[in-house]
Amino acid sequence: MIRSKLRSLHGESSRFATTVCQILRLVPWAPSAPSSLWRRNQSQSGDQLLTFLFKPWYTLLMQEPNALIIFSRITRPRRLQTLTARESVTAPLSDESIRASLPDHTHSYLETMELCSSFLTALHLPSPPQEAFVSSITGMNSFLKVALCGLTYFTSALGQSCQTTTLRSTVPSDSNVALGSYSYCGGTFNATAYIANVNYNKVVTLYYTNRQNESTPLSSLTFGYSSSIDDGSWELWTTSTPVYIDGITELLNLTYRATDIGETYVQQLGLHVDATGTPEPSLAAPPAPYASPLGFGDDITDWLAVKGNPNVDSEAKLAFQRMFLNINPAVEGAVDGVVVAARSGPSYEQKDPDYEYTWVRDASLTMDVVATLYSAATKRKVKQQYEEILFEYAGARATEQNDPDLITGLGEPKFYLNNTAFTGPWGRPQNDGPATSAITLMEFANSYLEDGGELNTIQQKVYDSATYPSEAPVMKDLLFVATNWSSPSFDLWEEEESDHFYTRMVQRRALVMGSDFATKMGDPSTSTTLSSAADALTDTLSQFWDPNREILLYEYGPVLKGKSSYLDIAVVLGVIHGYAGDGVYSYTNDEILSSALRISTSFLDVYPIASTHKDSSGQVLGIPVGRYPEDVYNGTGTEENGGNPWYLCTAAMAQFLYSASNEYSDAGSITVTDISKSFFDYFAPTANLQAGQTYKSRSKEYRQAIDSLHGWGDAFMRTVKYYTPEDGHLAEEYNRDTGAPQGAGDLTWSYASVLTAAFARAEAIGRKPYVKHVANMGVEPNS
Repeated sequence: MIRSKLRSLHGESSRFATTVCQILRLVPWAPSAPSSLWRRNQSQSGDQLLTFLFKPWYTLLMQEPNALIIFSRITRPRRLQTLTARESVTAPLSDESIRASLPDHTHSYLETMELCSSFLTALHLPSPPQEAFVSSITGMNSFLKVALCGLTYFTSALGQSCQTTTLRSTVPSDSNVALGSYSYCGGTFNATAYIANVNYNKVVTLYYTNRQNESTPLSSLTFGYSSSIDDGSWELWTTSTPVYIDGITELLNLTYRATDIGETYVQQLGLHVDATGTPEPSLAAPPAPYASPLGFGDDITDWLAVKGNPNVDSEAKLAFQRMFLNINPAVEGAVDGVVVAARSGPSYEQKDPDYEYTWVRDASLTMDVVATLYSAATKRKVKQQYEEILFEYAGARATEQNDPDLITGLGEPKFYLNNTAFTGPWGRPQNDGPATSAITLMEFANSYLEDGGELNTIQQKVYDSATYPSEAPVMKDLLFVATNWSSPSFDLWEEEESDHFYTRMVQRRALVMGSDFATKMGDPSTSTTLSSAADALTDTLSQFWDPNREILLYEYGPVLKGKSSYLDIAVVLGVIHGYAGDGVYSYTNDEILSSALRISTSFLDVYPIASTHKDSSGQVLGIPVGRYPEDVYNGTGTEENGGNPWYLCTAAMAQFLYSASNEYSDAGSITVTDISKSFFDYFAPTANLQAGQTYKSRSKEYRQAIDSLHGWGDAFMRTVKYYTPEDGHLAEEYNRDTGAPQGAGDLTWSYASVLTAAFARAEAIGRKPYVKHVANMGVEPNS
């Protein structure tokens, strides 16, 4: 109720209310607070955070002294009793008389403060001790102190009884890296570090031991730039990272990598860490479901229909057409076989962001849809169209492999539309690309051979890179995966270098498929190489499961880019794109189910539009799903709280639920474990499934659970529908506050994701001809 009231405010007060709601996630001294309070990484320095939070309050209070009176009275149960002399303006007036004297625009601010004060009280949040709080804000503007004293939820270092160990307060003279101070308070580790500005690109990492006094890839955290020192020759870097899940015992070393010059500087520490403030919180239980949709909706069936009223273009038809407009795009200089990522860039009406490139990943996932259409098409002419497109794609991939300007080998992520390598600064390598490309082409090749195609044609144009290096890319990509799968690379969002679950899943699928495919191609040696690599990779997948967090970690390594929740829709996409059909991390794997629940529900308290639970006809809307809860990319740049839901991510949740239903239907039963029970409690509450039980397809509980998966699948698709503009065009994102399309327009992957979700839905609903009907629509050459 409080949160919804905050969101009802308008204008400047609405923006401030949104900020207040977001900062409630930062409160570090709240042992009984919901899990959303712990999801935001506090990457800003104190001064930056204060400026961001309190500028509107500062302006208001400077102009309206009486507002300060109300402000202080509202917060009196939580505020410190040491306000500045400015409070001497307080007159013995009633709150009502003071309110009457205030301009209208101040009332919303006061309402915001009252509501947030009520929210704090409801959460039983403790106030920090007066002495610690006052000493920590010494030297700040006096009016800012008043605001802080009233709000009391500043940064984690200000939590109650927090003890900060200060090692130094000046830059060192004998090294290029030095830890300045640290504290571990209420489950959050805070620290400062002095970093010599010897080059531009820096990585600063603190290594420590966890609660069991063990050092693992997870027991490290990264710092972020805070401010320049002196003449710019030094910088202050900070971190404020929740580590309560694993705990922290000893600081091992602080490592600074100056990546531009290839130098690494290390400060050995060996410092014991004591927890202060309130006790470390425990992992919060998943939320209760806000709805219990059941079964398929006619509105989604109509929205995705491809047969029916010829005068009505369904979204499936539009997605099909718009996707193919981006394949072999009509852009000057574009070569056959490339896929433009979006209709946004120099050649299009929308110039920003510049997505006028062909990404290896995006192209392969798009061409995977084309391979599905090729397999399903029954019209000979249409099938030949798809065949030609896919052979062109194979040739384009071979051209990419042989580009002399590759910086990181076959893991090079993107190319210009003339299919020459982009050599500017970028997150490289991205080693999922060779895997997804090989998967797509092997799927096409298998269908081609099943339809009576010549084996020699596939060897020459698809597989045999050794004999036909300028035409056949698959063998080369597969051997690259077999050799490089264990090497860290950048993720599918191109932001972080680590060991990623998504990358491992698609690499595994490529290797498993590749081993069988190489045998079919008469290449037993390569088959053995790929099989051995697949086995070794499979043995590493279990490390991604974190029982303390009840999720599969999207990456097995330190907190990167402030993603302390370790939640990322990439895990779900890893199953969609990387499941090899052999039972290893399938759609119904209990760890996958638990992760899907935690990931999808993490956005409930992140996006304001998530509070809209029904469309105009009263049908249930699913959760708007983005990449990860800490996202700051807004479609053209980055900003605090700038991340938005993505169409492809929301559609992915729909596809995941449809596919899970299909897998249960094939199995004829549902088995519930302690790990997966929370998934069913949220997405199938009416079935009342119990851990340790197996429910056969004849049981009432099984049928209710399957109906629930269908209902929630349609709810997620309905969210995509609800935020799709009337013309059916899908951008990359939709705005977290308004739902309006945002970012790159006509994103190819958005269209592909709607189609693959529709294909999974058709299987779940029992409409096998659906994909054939889509495929037989055929395509027109772009001009």
